[in-house]
Amino acid sequence: MGGNAVDAAITASLTLGAADPDASGIGGMTYMVIHFANGQTLAIDGTSPTPAVVDPDRLQELKLEGRLFGHELVAVPTTLAVLERARTRFGTLDLATLVEPAIEAAESGYRLAPVQIIWTDYYREEFLSSGYIRGIAYPDGKDVGQVGQLICRPDLAQTLRRIARHGIHTFYRGRMADQIEADMVKNGGFLRKTDLAMLRVREVPPLHTTYRDTDVLTFPPPGGGATLVEVLNTLEAFPTSFLAEDTAARHHVLLETFRIALADRGLSPATSDPFQRGLSPATSKIHARRRAGMIEPDKLIPDSDLYGEVGPECAPPGESTTHISVVDRSGNVVSLTQTLGRSWGAKVATPGLGFPYNSFLETFNYDKPQCPGYLQPRIPCPTDMAPTIVLADDGSLLAALGSPGSDLIPAIIANVVSNLVDRRMGLEEALSVPRVLLGGLDVFGPYIEVTGSVTGDDVDALESMGHKIVERYSYPPLSRTIVLYGGVNAVGWDADEMTFVGVGDSRRWGAAQGARVVAGAVPTR
Repeated sequence: MGGNAVDAAITASLTLGAADPDASGIGGMTYMVIHFANGQTLAIDGTSPTPAVVDPDRLQELKLEGRLFGHELVAVPTTLAVLERARTRFGTLDLATLVEPAIEAAESGYRLAPVQIIWTDYYREEFLSSGYIRGIAYPDGKDVGQVGQLICRPDLAQTLRRIARHGIHTFYRGRMADQIEADMVKNGGFLRKTDLAMLRVREVPPLHTTYRDTDVLTFPPPGGGATLVEVLNTLEAFPTSFLAEDTAARHHVLLETFRIALADRGLSPATSDPFQRGLSPATSKIHARRRAGMIEPDKLIPDSDLYGEVGPECAPPGESTTHISVVDRSGNVVSLTQTLGRSWGAKVATPGLGFPYNSFLETFNYDKPQCPGYLQPRIPCPTDMAPTIVLADDGSLLAALGSPGSDLIPAIIANVVSNLVDRRMGLEEALSVPRVLLGGLDVFGPYIEVTGSVTGDDVDALESMGHKIVERYSYPPLSRTIVLYGGVNAVGWDADEMTFVGVGDSRRWGAAQGARVVAGAVPTR
């Protein structure tokens, strides 16, 4: 239709909120990194702030009860504000045009994917006690449905029509904001119309580092880009030839590098600005070289050397997240990641509006005021999302990529970047080879895909070094385990074939699609 990469990313974002509602939607948050054909790059920060009247004591009660779902967990939704900022500044099409595919997906229906059934059933008990949203997640009131079943969401279609007609003003300051506040007050939530009206998204510089002969542009704090930057800076201390081989020694270095970077998330500069936490010395190459020198070839760095007396930091929940990578024929690139936090977010929705709210207030602690992660009013909800763009030494696009996976996200992206740069793989192979990861929402430790060139003997060797393996994942894929290894959706430039290449990660049923535009003709896909 003559639009650009920003237009396409906005439309994809909105449509995923309709067709993949457990992972994202207008009740969540969105991060964008945009690299323009003229060489400039910027990020649009949609970090959700906490509500002004948030009550840490009440959230602590819910935590002790084990009930971390409900209206109380909802922070300020930012997705619509981010998309509209991108559209008005850099898009070419009007909002109504960009919303139309999402309306069609909600009204005409989408086909259930296996991962949607897995995550929805995982929270079955919460849904069966959650009122209105139960009818969204379980169309017949009892079951999610079968793979491939057509699911329609008429309430969401009507909400999207209102937004197309009246703009995002209705969501943040108008009648829809009134509906949201009334629902929150009725059910004990903290979100108010004033929180929605005061929301301001930011345009910020991306976080930049080099990895070998590439430029890496990723999302700054409060996102997860700082962790990714430290991982890549630390890996750079090891020879490309070493990282190119599938050996237990290489996997050990990867895991130790991830341990270091996750430990250093607690390092903060002397600033009261919560948006600057994470821009610590940990992102410098000098710090990374010093940390790389701690890695020994056959044993773990002692926890006391990594953490001191603090111990590992809790991971911000983000198990159900989605990523979009877009490039257009002019060379504009968008890397966009969005989330609701937990799958289906807080498992609540305002009757008649049809979209689930986020669960971002779960990311804080409620009982340690001295800690950086203590819940306070109007502070950003941290995430590990790290939409990233990697440029070759000639400035061409090597890859735009990102992934779901909570605090595994930086490790997932680093695996792919190392595959592209150290192992000289093409984009499809770089995404498909087995991953070695570290992190995890519930149990902190290594996750390893045991397939192909990564063998059981390699994992045995890692255990002999002291790694406490959380998951040895063998194929074929079963249950919900495979989704823990990420869902990298990427696009890049193939210099040999002189064409763009898109790859959707099969671990989360990803997909790629291109449009060839012929002058005077309807685009063919």
